[in-house]
Amino acid sequence: MKSVLTAAVLASLMLLAGCGRSDEAPQSAEAPAAAAPQKVRFLMNSGYSGANVWFLVAQQRGYFRDEGLEVEFTPGRGAFTAAGRMIDEGFDAGYGDIQATYEQAAKRPGQAPIGVYMVMDASPSVIILPAASPIRTARQLSGKTVTGHGTDVALNTFEQFASKTGLDPASVTITPNDGNWKTLIGLLDEGRSDALFGYLSTSSAAIRTAGGKVEDRLRFLKFRDAVPELYGSALMVSPQLLRERPEVARGLVRAINRAVTDTLCKPEAAIDILTAHDPEQKADVELDRLMDTIDDMGGRGQIARNGVGDIDPARMQSGLQLTVTTRHLPRRPEVAEVFNRDLLPARAQRLPCANPPA
Repeated sequence: MKSVLTAAVLASLMLLAGCGRSDEAPQSAEAPAAAAPQKVRFLMNSGYSGANVWFLVAQQRGYFRDEGLEVEFTPGRGAFTAAGRMIDEGFDAGYGDIQATYEQAAKRPGQAPIGVYMVMDASPSVIILPAASPIRTARQLSGKTVTGHGTDVALNTFEQFASKTGLDPASVTITPNDGNWKTLIGLLDEGRSDALFGYLSTSSAAIRTAGGKVEDRLRFLKFRDAVPELYGSALMVSPQLLRERPEVARGLVRAINRAVTDTLCKPEAAIDILTAHDPEQKADVELDRLMDTIDDMGGRGQIARNGVGDIDPARMQSGLQLTVTTRHLPRRPEVAEVFNRDLLPARAQRLPCANPPA
C-alpha cells in the first residue's frame, strides 16, 4: 500500500510540474544569442605581401574572431597615404607611416588617426642607387636627380634625412614618377635618374622577382642610419574608435599582436599562409621581403630583448620636432596626439613566440 501511495504522489507531482504530458515537449530555457561581431573597416598600406603578412595570419587563424571582431581589409595605395585616407574615407583602423600621422595631426588636430602599436621601430626608407654608382654619402646627392612615387614615404621624409646629413634638399632635383618598380629601376639602368626613393624591401623584391641578385644591381643609403629619430609604419585607429569603442581597439591590437609574434616565431609558416591565399606570390621572394621588414622592425636581436609594438616617447618627441621643423608644419602635436601606449599587451606577450601558433 505504501509503495502504491508513493507512486501516486510522484505521479501527481509530475503532473503538476508539467512532466509526463505526452502532448507537450519539455520546457527548457533558451540559450542567450551570441553577440554580433563588431565590424572594423581597416585600410592597409598595400595589398597582402611578406611585408604585412601578419594581417592575413590574424584573419586566417581566427584571431579577430576570437576578439569578437569582423575586420574588412581594404588594400592601400602606399604607407604615407594611409593617415589622410583614414580621415577622409572614415576608416576605423589602418596601417601606415607614422610621420604621415604627425602631419595630419599638425594640420587637422583632433581628426588624425592615433598609433597604438608600432610595427617598424626604424624608418624603412632608403635612397636607392645603382650598384656601380660613385655616390657614397648623402651629400654627394647634391646636383643629382632622385625619382620616386609622389606618395613615397622616403620622398615625403627626405627633408628630415637631408637635415641630418648636411644635404641641402633644394640642391636635389626630385622627379615624381608613378611607374611600377620595373620602370623605376629601368631609369637607373638607363642613366635617366641618379637614384630612387623607396623601401629597401620593396625595391629588393622587384629585383628578386626578375631573377636578379640585389647586391649586383643596387646599393642603399638607409634613412635609419642617418635619422634614428624616425619610426616606420604603425597600427593606427581613428579617434572615434578609441573614444566610442575602446574595447574594440584593444581587441584589434591583441589580435594583431598575436599574428605579429606568430610571424616572428615562424616566418616560413606565415609565408605559407600568404601563398595559399595568393598562389601567384613567390614564396622565396616574399620570405626575403619579410626578413627585410623584420630588420626595419628593429632586427631579431632587439625584438628578442624588447618585443615589438612599443615606442620611446622621448625619441618620438624628437622625431615630431624634426618633422615639424623640416616640413614647415603649422603646429607641433604632442606625442599623446599621435601615439597611445595604453592598448599595448604586456611586454611578455609582445616577444617572439610569446603566443606560439598551434
